[in-house]
Amino acid sequence: MGMGVPPSSLILSLGASRIYMQPAKDSSINGFRLPKPGIYVKLSGESYFNARDFVHVDLNMSINKGVIDNGYMKESRLCFNYGFGRTYKIAKFSISPGLCYSSVGYENTLTKKSYIETRFAPSLGVQSDLIIFSSDYRYIGLFVEGSLMFATPSRWVHQVTVGLAWKPSFRKPEKDIYLP
Repeated sequence: MGMGVPPSSLILSLGASRIYMQPAKDSSINGFRLPKPGIYVKLSGESYFNARDFVHVDLNMSINKGVIDNGYMKESRLCFNYGFGRTYKIAKFSISPGLCYSSVGYENTLTKKSYIETRFAPSLGVQSDLIIFSSDYRYIGLFVEGSLMFATPSRWVHQVTVGLAWKPSFRKPEKDIYLP
């Protein structure tokens, strides 16, 4: 009998992300705030050593919108992670170091000034899943992920994400052997 998540290779995760960052130091950027969570998408490939332990490769992106006085800001964060994890009957845990690239754009409509900055740093992500449904080839779970960028506080873009992880499969379950 297999554990909670059967060994297969592709998981799609969708969720809402909340980022924590400091704005750029510019005279046109005042009153920075992020009132709403952003959109998060992740594509993961997994390979199991045994029924519990696995390694994974992730590519994830989040897009967030914020406001500044007399304008707005947009932030996108792209991360590539490689890590390992463990699966239990109703939960799954993983840790994944990687690299993150973030691009932040500010637009002050009053002064008609725009400013774009990029941030690049190593990162560490930790994720836990609560398995809702698992069959031979399919999987649905709720996940919570935290990701930290290792940079000076003025350059970090930390993130917390909550969402749904789905392992699609187009294989049909094997039929039982029937003897007449």
